[in-house]
Amino acid sequence: CRGIGLPYEGEKLLRHFDDFDSSELNWLKRMISLYVHPVVANEEHESSSHVKHETDYDRNVAAAELRNVYTCFISPKIDYNLTGDEEKDQKLFHRLNDIMTITTRHLDRAQGHLRQFILDDKGVVLIFTFGLRGSTFPNMIAQRAIPLTFTIVQSLQDELGIKVSAGATFEKAYCGVVGGVNRHEFAVLGPAVNLAARLMSPKHNSDVILVDKNVRLLTSQIFFRPLPAVMAKGYADPVPIFQPMKISSDQQGSRWGHAKKKFVGRASEIKQSMHVAKEMALNSVTSKFLFVSAPSGTGKSSLMVQATETVRAMVKKMKKRVIVTRYISNEGDSRIPFSLFRSIFKDLLRQIKHDDEGSVASSKGSRPSSRRGSSGPVDFEIDKEWDSLSLQSHSTKSSIMSTDATRFRFICEELNAPPEFAEVVGKRLLGLKSTTAPSTASKPPDLNKILNFIADAFIRCTKHADLVLLALDDVHWMDEMSWKVVQAIFERSENVLTFCGSRPPSTNHLAVDEKFWSELHGAYKEEGRYMEINLGLFSETDAQEMIAYHLDISVDKIDGSFLRNVFTSSGGMPHYLSYVLETIKRNDLTVELDNGLIGLKSSESAESKLGFKSVNDLLLYRLDALDSSVRTTLHLAAVLGTEFDLLDAALTYEEMFDVIDSDRFQSAMELCAHFDVAEKEGILEQVVSSTKHDQDEFGDPADEEGNLCTGLEDVFISPSGRKSHPLYSDNRRYRFTHDSWKTSILSVMLDGRKEEMHEQIATVLEREIVEETESKDDLELQIHVFKHWNLSGNFIKAAELALMIGGQLMILGLNSQAILLYDDVLNALEQISPFDSAKKLGGIRSSIIDTFDTNHLELLIKVYIAKGKALCNLAKGRAGAEAYQSALDILHYTPCAFEQDFDRSVSFPIFSGLFLVLKMGVIEQNEGGSYEVGLCKQFVEQARLNNDPVHYGRALAMQGETLARLGKFEEALDNLETIKSIYDIETQHVAICKAYGSDRVGQAFSHSVNWNHALGRTDAALATCKYIVEEIVPKSDPKNAHNTFCLLYSVIVTMKEHDKALEARELMIASIVAPFEEHVGSGGSTFTKPMWQPILMVLDMQGNEDKEIEHIDEYLDWALDDSSYALKSVIEGAMGNFSATPLAMFAEVPYYLAKRKEVDLEKRKCLIQTACTQMEKSLENAQKCIPYAKSYAEEKIAAIRALAAELDGINSTYSA
Repeated sequence: CRGIGLPYEGEKLLRHFDDFDSSELNWLKRMISLYVHPVVANEEHESSSHVKHETDYDRNVAAAELRNVYTCFISPKIDYNLTGDEEKDQKLFHRLNDIMTITTRHLDRAQGHLRQFILDDKGVVLIFTFGLRGSTFPNMIAQRAIPLTFTIVQSLQDELGIKVSAGATFEKAYCGVVGGVNRHEFAVLGPAVNLAARLMSPKHNSDVILVDKNVRLLTSQIFFRPLPAVMAKGYADPVPIFQPMKISSDQQGSRWGHAKKKFVGRASEIKQSMHVAKEMALNSVTSKFLFVSAPSGTGKSSLMVQATETVRAMVKKMKKRVIVTRYISNEGDSRIPFSLFRSIFKDLLRQIKHDDEGSVASSKGSRPSSRRGSSGPVDFEIDKEWDSLSLQSHSTKSSIMSTDATRFRFICEELNAPPEFAEVVGKRLLGLKSTTAPSTASKPPDLNKILNFIADAFIRCTKHADLVLLALDDVHWMDEMSWKVVQAIFERSENVLTFCGSRPPSTNHLAVDEKFWSELHGAYKEEGRYMEINLGLFSETDAQEMIAYHLDISVDKIDGSFLRNVFTSSGGMPHYLSYVLETIKRNDLTVELDNGLIGLKSSESAESKLGFKSVNDLLLYRLDALDSSVRTTLHLAAVLGTEFDLLDAALTYEEMFDVIDSDRFQSAMELCAHFDVAEKEGILEQVVSSTKHDQDEFGDPADEEGNLCTGLEDVFISPSGRKSHPLYSDNRRYRFTHDSWKTSILSVMLDGRKEEMHEQIATVLEREIVEETESKDDLELQIHVFKHWNLSGNFIKAAELALMIGGQLMILGLNSQAILLYDDVLNALEQISPFDSAKKLGGIRSSIIDTFDTNHLELLIKVYIAKGKALCNLAKGRAGAEAYQSALDILHYTPCAFEQDFDRSVSFPIFSGLFLVLKMGVIEQNEGGSYEVGLCKQFVEQARLNNDPVHYGRALAMQGETLARLGKFEEALDNLETIKSIYDIETQHVAICKAYGSDRVGQAFSHSVNWNHALGRTDAALATCKYIVEEIVPKSDPKNAHNTFCLLYSVIVTMKEHDKALEARELMIASIVAPFEEHVGSGGSTFTKPMWQPILMVLDMQGNEDKEIEHIDEYLDWALDDSSYALKSVIEGAMGNFSATPLAMFAEVPYYLAKRKEVDLEKRKCLIQTACTQMEKSLENAQKCIPYAKSYAEEKIAAIRALAAELDGINSTYSA
């Protein structure tokens, strides 16, 4: 320090420390550093270990920077003047010290920097910053700076009773040492710093937090209220400012309500849930399921909120770890696969602990023996303590990992998830945005693997808790795949209490698996794992207590007629009762009667003093009292749905009223004001969650030199679209407080007005998909757009979207969800002109079809075809046949189908689909097969006129199968010759598979093997087998395992019957099994996969009759298990039209095992009995299949009976 021109006093002070040793000097340095800015202190520490070659001044100049800094000024409102009274002044000093202590305590936790703590003639001012060296973090503003500001303000209020005003900004500023040599300090300077001070000042601030637009832009998970712009030093134009209103640190992603300190009624139901939870938290070894069933208005949701929070508080008081995750389903969720887990998955990932005790083992049941240390649990007496718990409404969140990317990768690695899961599960199904490149894999994912992954992830993320409360409300709207995951979690976890609320299942269909639902009410109920609560109406006593609570009067002050009137008006429905009481309170309708009790003011009707015939009338009365502009906004809200984005409402509002760019801000402010009124009226409530559009992307944590949040240069705002809107960073979600509000609003709107609004909403949302690349793969957003187009009455847009989305869903194996979309389109047409008496075709009135042009007709046909395909994929052949037949009937009826510009190829999949369900055996026809013959005739003629070899070849193949089924094998073979003249696999294979799912033309050669067998032409059959193996299969798509199996099934059976079983086995493995495992994975599924293992076993045993079988124990286990022979009839019928029925092949497994002498005699008896039983069933099934299937089964039954006769002790019944 010497030699830099210090005055005499400084030199003298330095000489005072000459006798200090190094330890004393280090202690002194640490003490002084407490009064120096952390950046300076850290620099001094770093430079103390090496020789300085520059002066302090030069070093300070070199260290100065321009950085983007969050600067916050806080002004505590206290009397800061010294009085001269030592006692009073001492209290002030203690108060200032307490302010300093609280502030530094929270700053240390958040790792922010305290810039200054000043007390001067202008008052007390605290200044803290983020963004300097040592305080730069990922998502710094949203996750640290603003939350810390809220925390400091709230703590000063709660702990010291001090109100404060605060101003914060984020912009580039000078960061470095300022001042002369004798007096200099580390400072942050710039226009934004001055603006933060101005926002704190009383002129602009009335004890709130105010921020600039940059803070708002970087904080999408906090809600802001725009305020009038202010003039500020260093800014040419008025500066927009905002007030952060709410923070979602405790409730982010939750759409749950808030628990009430005073909750009327339902005590027994709440206690029941507490007893179940307490037992599980103490010694649970199996998960449990609590189902609440209640009609709308009986207080189901309120009960679930209260019970959930009461359970959470109880378990925490017991010193047990509890995790609560909650979700409310919406009316559109049934169309969105995994809708539940799209919402909670990111919160779920935050529960991950790295204390893995065997990673995925937890999903199989292992739980840590102790999760909260060695201290034992605290007992809790429910009956005595249940209503004295301190209730808050927040979720449990804790994780030492910094980003969702880290957590998701960790889970994927632990659960050995394939690489494509990040793309398929993370992005497309769960809506998690990823910065990684899309997967190039074209194979469809296996739904069971996805389902198991999500269930395992849930169990893994929550395994450390004593109790996991999975609270789900309105599950009558939950989709099928979410139900399957809930089922898997229930069946495999140990610590999960599934708490579901629903309207009565008798009137509200649940998408839950019927078998699981039956087991819940059967075996699981008997085991005490399933319990049900059925909510009824309130009693008069409950109503009396609720009146006393709402009106703040004692129970004994309520007049009897008042009680009866209110009770009658509400019908005893708790939710409606609250509306009635709220109306009474708002309109001051009570009065003290002559008897000293509280009653209603007089009105015209003594019977109904409230003057409302129904609760709907009461709600409309309250709506009518609102300003017309507010009512218009609520109309828009009701059309948007039960829950919606503010930004979607704002963009649609602009579309409705043709708002120009210069008026967007004013329009947005008006809309926010309308929603504020609706909130105050209790019609809407804010849903505290990040929206689907504003989720953080996956990414690795950034160090302080990274650019994730350190600069505004990284924040790109597009000139158009959502990101350019004034409310983009203030986006929030709203929800109707009860469905009755939305229903009442929609009931008074004209249908035409609703359709117009739906069209405007759909236009806005569709524009977003076009502009936002990442939205194009978001199934939820696509389905949302489809819903509004469909409700707008725009059939063309709705049908096109349904076909596009449905196709994606079917590729993912989500056929049920696809069918729901197709039904939505068809139902919309069916509901047009409901009183029209015209005849119906496929449920649609002919008067509607008469108005169709070719474009409408083509789309309608395609929707029916897609529905038929999806139904057949689910083995619902009869329903699939109805869909195909409806398409054919409409095609024959509609006039425009005969016009020149109608595309005939649209109709071809109808014929192919009907032919498929015919082979399934679900369409009855006469012995002459007139229906099938007529179908083929139509198909061939239409395809010939279209002159496309792809469809003409398919029509001829279909005709050949029909001829063969009628025993006309020569004609069928002649038909094959025509196919040979037009079929070119190299140019047509892909197109045929695209149009029909597999190469139905190439499969005609496989069928011809059986035709030659029927005519006794074995050499021709074998020659065709060779042609298929050498010419067709090598040129077919190896990823399409179903097609390859259909091509080779008759070949494999033929080779097997001609002593080439082992060659057939090698062929099957090389051409079907190995490519399937390569392209799809061993865990994948396809239509014929249940047949593969039994066929391979039969070929192995037949080819090695005199040799030892390596897997004979495995074969025995399969053969002796009755469930092995449970095969869907649709597979039996479909494949029985290619060769032997699948069950015939299955029956040969026990037959060949019974032939083996090394097998125990008693087992051989059992095996031959099973073989005979199953082969007889096969023969019965073969009556509806090709002749070869029947002759094959007859031949094998004879062989089985011959073997039975050889085995001693076989019952004579089976040798007869």
